[in-house]
Amino acid sequence: MKLMLVHKWAEKYFDEDSRPDAQLLGRWCRNGKIPATKVVGQWYVDEHAWLAGGDDLVASVLAAA
Repeated sequence: MKLMLVHKWAEKYFDEDSRPDAQLLGRWCRNGKIPATKVVGQWYVDEHAWLAGGDDLVASVLAAA
C-alpha cells in the first residue's frame, strides 16, 4: 500500500488543464470512486489499489514491490 495526499495524486495522474478541483476530489474520496482514507482531516489515496483497479494479481505484484 502506498498512500499519497489526494492533491499530489491528482498532480501525478492528471494534466494541469484537466485536473479536478479539491471539492471534486473530496467527493470522489467520500463516495469511494477512488480508494482513499481520511487521516487527521487529510485524504490519502492508496495508489497501489487505484492502479490495480480491483485486479488481485496486479495488487499482489504491487504489494511485493
